[in-house]
Amino acid sequence: MKSLNLKLVGINSKVIPTIKADDQLVVCKKNQFGSFEANIQTEKDEIELSFSRELELKAKFWWLYALISFIVSIFGIFEPFYDRKSITFDCKFKIKLNEINDIKIKFNSFSSQGKAVELETTNEFEEIINEYKIDKQAKKRWIILLILKIIIWIALAILIGYFIIKRN
Repeated sequence: MKSLNLKLVGINSKVIPTIKADDQLVVCKKNQFGSFEANIQTEKDEIELSFSRELELKAKFWWLYALISFIVSIFGIFEPFYDRKSITFDCKFKIKLNEINDIKIKFNSFSSQGKAVELETTNEFEEIINEYKIDKQAKKRWIILLILKIIIWIALAILIGYFIIKRN
């Protein structure tokens, strides 16, 4: 049985990536220093490790979730903000394993170009994909939501003004 000790460093607190090892979801635990750690056990000599960021605005029922959260958060006052830049990342590595493997993944700051992560390990690995990218569909949906929220706030202001004038 081969053991893979995975450590993720430099993750933005708002962005927790989806981590998969050979298409199996990996659950990481936060340590006292703010980084995430996971231990993966496998019988294979090579493992495919992937990291990705899924945006809420890419989900199937994004509009329903946005509507419910807008209403529940008192018309958006307490609603958490969506990432207006809509930057996602996609990383995939093939790593040859020894008996005990220590892998440290350093996440770079968000940018629309460049490498998303840096891999520090003594193992041999192949970088298949490692990039940040702007999700155009999520960006369009973010703009639509922003416009709808502005229209709703203007309509609410007009309604409140109307009821105040009518009351006097």
